[in-house]
Amino acid sequence: MAKFRPLIENCFIDDPAADFRAGKKVEQYRVGELALYIPAGFKWDYLPFSAVESAEKSHRNISSGKCVSVTEKKPVVDLKTATGVIKINLEKPDSMSAILDAFGRLVNET
Repeated sequence: MAKFRPLIENCFIDDPAADFRAGKKVEQYRVGELALYIPAGFKWDYLPFSAVESAEKSHRNISSGKCVSVTEKKPVVDLKTATGVIKINLEKPDSMSAILDAFGRLVNET
């Protein structure tokens, strides 16, 4: 059985295991109805949607190549909470859309 712990202290949901099971997989993350689940070794950290003040689209640059440098943009979702910003690194733009859809009204277009 997986263990669940809140990413922000004193910000809990009632039954994270049931929400996790009902959620859908988005890359390495899980999106439930009440929270976003982030893998942390053999445990899962969860971020309740109620703890997020805003969600913004962003990108990170990844450089690779030995002889010829290649730079690639990868999607990132910045989740602003009372304790700071949590960055969710993704591989596909469709995954970014799935995460942002879960936050609904919190999305801040940039």
